[in-house]
Amino acid sequence: MAKLIVPQEGEAELGVTQSETMQLALERQRKRDTVQSLVSSLIVVGMMVAVLALIAIVSWRTSSPAMVTYQAAPPEIEPVDRPEVNQRARPNPPGQKSSRAKVIAASAPSPVSVPIPDNPVPEGPFGMSDEIGEGWGDNEGDGTGGGGASFFGSQRKGKRVAYVVDFSGSMGSTAEGGGSYVNSLKKELATSIEGLGKGMSFSVIFFSSRAWNIATPGPDYVGNGWNGLGATPHTNWYPATDRIKKQVIAQINGMPVDGGTSWYPGLKMALSMTPHPSIVYLLSDGEPRDGEDVLFNIKQLNPNGTPIDTIAFELPGTPAALLLEISQNTGGRFSMVYKGVRKSGRAAEALTNPKYD
Repeated sequence: MAKLIVPQEGEAELGVTQSETMQLALERQRKRDTVQSLVSSLIVVGMMVAVLALIAIVSWRTSSPAMVTYQAAPPEIEPVDRPEVNQRARPNPPGQKSSRAKVIAASAPSPVSVPIPDNPVPEGPFGMSDEIGEGWGDNEGDGTGGGGASFFGSQRKGKRVAYVVDFSGSMGSTAEGGGSYVNSLKKELATSIEGLGKGMSFSVIFFSSRAWNIATPGPDYVGNGWNGLGATPHTNWYPATDRIKKQVIAQINGMPVDGGTSWYPGLKMALSMTPHPSIVYLLSDGEPRDGEDVLFNIKQLNPNGTPIDTIAFELPGTPAALLLEISQNTGGRFSMVYKGVRKSGRAAEALTNPKYD
């Protein structure tokens, strides 16, 4: 049989006392932990509040420095008398080069020379007498060695120049002083081409009711030319060597005039050349049947933004106004040959008035 062990009275009391003591100790430990946690939390919260308060006080006491600005008074704009232009032409947004910066001049001498912008005398003769049949093409140009060309006084820098010139029937007209318009044009073309420097390339595109180039077979150049429909015919670049210049000038001198006037085919051929031209000269003496369409679509026609210098050749009035707008919309220059005298600036623009039609 198993022996039943009965605890003594003192042992029972001792066991109960130890259990209660342990429970009391655990309870006291829990209270101490709770109090320590609360105190730690209060300390952390107090520190955060103190930091935020310090930041607020510093921000409140810090003053931002006053910003002082200065705005100059707008410059006075001098009134400019603008000539009336073609009222039928569609409006176009002004180009980037439609305004010019004012020149600041000083009376004090300077040891550094400053180039003066080209500002020819509007009423001055262009290297010739008053009659159109004499003295054309005496200007020297800037095409020797500098990579540029000069055509009817319009000087441009660049390596590839395209001449788009009017060879319509009206160019065979006789000027007041003798000689024909086309002969004067041929002289100026020869002078300009001869002045092209080494390393340059050039091409001549003729137009009347159609357009053709040096490679177009003759003698019916107009009939064999391009009417502006379908694929644009290829136009070659020719190196500006002495031998090529002589050959091209000889062909220009033998070129006849015939037909009406259309600007689009010749311009399209020039602006479609590869690589695209850096200089384009457009000369015309008559009112084209497609002038307003060319002006309206000039951005699509000239995607590379090549400046187009326009020359109104004995052509005052509305057609000249179209040429003026083409030059303005492409960053080019406009000039006019009127009664054998080259005019530019305001003098040329004044001749675009419809009263001359």
